[in-house]
Amino acid sequence: MRILNWGEGVNHLYSVSYGADITTWGYLKYITENNFTGGISQPCPAIVNYIEKYQPELIERLVPIHSPMMCTAIYAKKYLNVTDDIAFLSPCIAKKFEIEDSNTNGYVKYNVTYAKMMEYIGGAYRTASEYNDELEYGLGAIYPMPGGLRENVEHFLGRDYVIRQVEGEREAYHYLKEYSQRIRERKELPFMVDILNCQKGCIYGTATEPERNTDDVLMTLSKMRTIGSIDANVKKKKKKSTSPWVTEGLTPEERLANLMKSFSKLDLNDFIRHYENKQVVIHEPSSAELTRIFEDMNKYTAESKEINCGCCGYETCKDMACAIFNNVNTRENCIHYIKDLAEQESNSVREMHERDKEMQEAKNQTLEKVFEQFASLHDTAIELNMANEASANETTELAGEVQQISMICDELTESLKLIADFVEVYKQSNIEISGIANQTNLLSLNASIEANNQEAQDIIPKIDRSVESIRGLIGNIEDVTQKVATIAATSEEISAQTQCLQEMSDGLKHIVEEL
Repeated sequence: MRILNWGEGVNHLYSVSYGADITTWGYLKYITENNFTGGISQPCPAIVNYIEKYQPELIERLVPIHSPMMCTAIYAKKYLNVTDDIAFLSPCIAKKFEIEDSNTNGYVKYNVTYAKMMEYIGGAYRTASEYNDELEYGLGAIYPMPGGLRENVEHFLGRDYVIRQVEGEREAYHYLKEYSQRIRERKELPFMVDILNCQKGCIYGTATEPERNTDDVLMTLSKMRTIGSIDANVKKKKKKSTSPWVTEGLTPEERLANLMKSFSKLDLNDFIRHYENKQVVIHEPSSAELTRIFEDMNKYTAESKEINCGCCGYETCKDMACAIFNNVNTRENCIHYIKDLAEQESNSVREMHERDKEMQEAKNQTLEKVFEQFASLHDTAIELNMANEASANETTELAGEVQQISMICDELTESLKLIADFVEVYKQSNIEISGIANQTNLLSLNASIEANNQEAQDIIPKIDRSVESIRGLIGNIEDVTQKVATIAATSEEISAQTQCLQEMSDGLKHIVEEL
């Protein structure tokens, strides 16, 4: 327990083990002075809360002494005159009910659980110095262990008394119903009932860290059970405890006398605890309402409605459904509901996995098709590039051959021009010869010359037309040459584009492969 001053931090650290010693003293003093037997211990707030709400007929059986936490707080406030706020370092989430109860008078302000504290400080505690207890304590140190209260009572009263030890939700609440039945039937009751909600005691409480709940905790507390080495500070100093009620070699009667003497300055009335009837009225749900609750718990079959495993703390599934109907429990506390949810989630995950698997397979098939398309595109691009290169080469060769033809045509044109010039000269010669023949009256020669002149006259137009035809052919050849050159240039560009397309295909294929 911590005594806090928010302006200055923690002022004091008091072990609740000392308060447990006060609780033991209070129990035994009240029992012996009031002949109170058959009582139910009350250090567990979960048990007290349950009795006040659901079995109020047992309130009169609760020992009217505060818990060790409250006894420590009351002692600090009333006997040490502590004015600071008090925070309880707690292994129990249910302690909040006790702290907020009107019958605890606000002595404790805060319930700081071990789990939350460790979450906050992390591993910083490993380098922190050990604290020194400001109050020496005795067997109260073993209260958090299962049967800790029973051992304290037996230590001071002996083992002749029957003390029933009960731990765990299922056993505890089932036992309380049996206990009520024994009272109604006027059967003999145990001298005391040491009952806790948590099966392994407070040291393994609901607000502790599961990973730290090893056997080391139990072994440490077990060693503290040894008489004469109870107090942690005394143990470090290797000397016996000065607490007279834990001195070795005494009879239970002597120990009890020493205990009463040690706390003789305390007023029992300061540590008396009062309880209230907070009974929750339970309404019985109708058949339709019960069916609705069962369906909400995923219980649709008769078999699922009668599992009756008792894990929820109720004997039957119907009792659990009734509790849910009355808003005193929730379906999440049904282990089979949680199991069904887990199975549904598992099935959902499995179905999702199957869908993902199918989608992946479909994706792989699609990718294979894409790969095939890319491969086909790649091969086509290569073939097109090769065909284009061949076409470009043939076009280049054709352009060269057309160029040769154009040169031959040029030469033929020049030859025809020479022939035309020759015919013209020949014609002029005939004219001159014809003039001479006329002068000499060479009629037969003149006739021959006339005939020859006529043939020359006829051949010249033909030569002219041939020249013109050749010129037209040359023009056509030049057009063809230009077009061939254009085709060649286009083929080169197509070749370049084909190469670019091939590179793009390879790049896309690489990207898809990485998907």
